[in-house]
Amino acid sequence: TFRAGAVDQLRIWAEKSNTKILYHDNNADAAAVVFAALEEAKREKYDVLLIDTAGRLHNKEYLMAELHKIVRVVKKLDESAPHKSLLVLDATSGQNVFHQVKNFKEIAGVDGLIITKLDGTARAGFLVSLVEQFHLPIYYIGVGERVDDLGTFSAKGFADAILG
Repeated sequence: TFRAGAVDQLRIWAEKSNTKILYHDNNADAAAVVFAALEEAKREKYDVLLIDTAGRLHNKEYLMAELHKIVRVVKKLDESAPHKSLLVLDATSGQNVFHQVKNFKEIAGVDGLIITKLDGTARAGFLVSLVEQFHLPIYYIGVGERVDDLGTFSAKGFADAILG
């Protein structure tokens, strides 16, 4: 992670979900943290390893370079990794998400989307053209901050909500 406070938030969610979390101090090299996590996941035979790269802005070159390094490190340990790369987008960002998807897809590959903040005024009609342009599925949508507020995306439900 990069975003201030993200580790604390992740620790809270890990406790709530009874999930192990591995992190280093805030100044640690992100790729080194990922390397250690992947080695532990392989050693302990974990089924799933989630790598949170929160706070990486597509217009911050040094953060995107760091993300590219993370992908290179992961591929050194497992050529087929990352197995699934999901980009979380804020529905209130509007047209800016097109630049985000383009840049993240180039640097880290993107297999699908998670859309958050659909609980406010964001109608998110731009998602139709986003999916059409980038040919990416939307897996989940978030409509709040509780665990139950993240749900599987339904195209019909989404269309009904936009059209009223």
